Amino acid sequence: MTSFSRDAVEERSRRALEEAYSRAVAALDPARRVFENGEPRRMSRYHFQELQRKLKIFRWLDRLQFESFIDVGSGFDVYPSLVRARYGVPAYFSDLVHVHNVPYGGSANARLDHAVTLNIGSLPFADGAFDVVLASEVFEHLVHPVEAIAELLRITRRYLIITTLEGLSAGRWWRFLSHHRVDVRTPHVERNFLLRDEFVALFGGRARYENLLYNPNSPADPFLPEDVQQAAYASLTDVSSLVAALCHAIAISNHRSGAMGIMIVAPIGASLEPPRAEDDPALARWLIEQAALAEERGLALLHDVAHWKVEPVDPARPVAPALLARLRCPDCGAGLATHGSGVRCSGCGVTFAVDYGVPILYPTRGAAAEPSEEECLRRVCGDDPRRQAIVRRLMLRLRRNERPAGALRRWAWGIEARFLTVPGA
Repeated sequence: MTSFSRDAVEERSRRALEEAYSRAVAALDPARRVFENGEPRRMSRYHFQELQRKLKIFRWLDRLQFESFIDVGSGFDVYPSLVRARYGVPAYFSDLVHVHNVPYGGSANARLDHAVTLNIGSLPFADGAFDVVLASEVFEHLVHPVEAIAELLRITRRYLIITTLEGLSAGRWWRFLSHHRVDVRTPHVERNFLLRDEFVALFGGRARYENLLYNPNSPADPFLPEDVQQAAYASLTDVSSLVAALCHAIAISNHRSGAMGIMIVAPIGASLEPPRAEDDPALARWLIEQAALAEERGLALLHDVAHWKVEPVDPARPVAPALLARLRCPDCGAGLATHGSGVRCSGCGVTFAVDYGVPILYPTRGAAAEPSEEECLRRVCGDDPRRQAIVRRLMLRLRRNERPAGALRRWAWGIEARFLTVPGA
């Protein structure tokens, strides 16, 4: 019988993501690269929206004061590399999927000595370990999202940035339909859909809230046929036109008709200076340059790995001291120290494996290591009883999405598939 506990669901998601990663690497084709000689040649909607999201995030980062950064749920994206290049601060990768974190290519890979394999429900870091914590396109997949947010807030010293394209619902009816459509049998399914007011209850009135996409300003209407949309993005074949399109796409940041998704910039005892539109073109150009460089380096690294031309990394490489100083046991929160080829907790004595310098810090107690409901409410809402009441109801509602659909609901899915078109389904 299939289990739908948090631990079982996350294990299925981890395996599915590993398989997706392997397929993506195998499908890479140097002849189909997006950039050639620094110019866009095969821009797609996916790559444009990826650049657009980075532009929205980095225009805020440009205005923040910080000395450390971590991307929680980094996947195979390169936010920490960009942060290190632009701001010169320590920046770390972290993900549930260990293969995403392995520093193939040695010192040519920014993940070397800067990556952690973990579970977001019980983050293996000290309180306030990082000035800026980013979790981009992670929220919608979490089995226990409020508990995860409580953990993200715990390790954040100054700013927490969250983005989710799918997680914001336009209204109660669309929220109901989105939750109704969740099939928890699907690994890594999108399962969390909130109203804007619920996000405000989670992150408070001092946070800034923006859309991720404003459809009227996109290069193509998302309701046009797919080939028409792709043709519009593919027509962006020089840096200047791509810069102009990106800046136009982010010009409207509030939530109005035609807006999708949400980006949250939450200050933790720090001030926020809003981005400046006049800085956007130069930043967009820099991000395009970095995307072209990352593609070139990535393809070169894959070639070198395939032909054994890379600097070997010792599988028994210890955790770098600077990273080890930030780590804590995911089970009890005590400090970790090098022990043989792994690391051992000074509190509960559990030993965790280390692979190529990457500590593998899954909690041995699974979901039991998560903070309690009352602790979550305290971390997220402080002493605000109104916010606590909203978030408590939210936790109860989202718990319903942990159960597989019954026969009646599955029958309704079949009817909808034949007669209804549900946006985002």
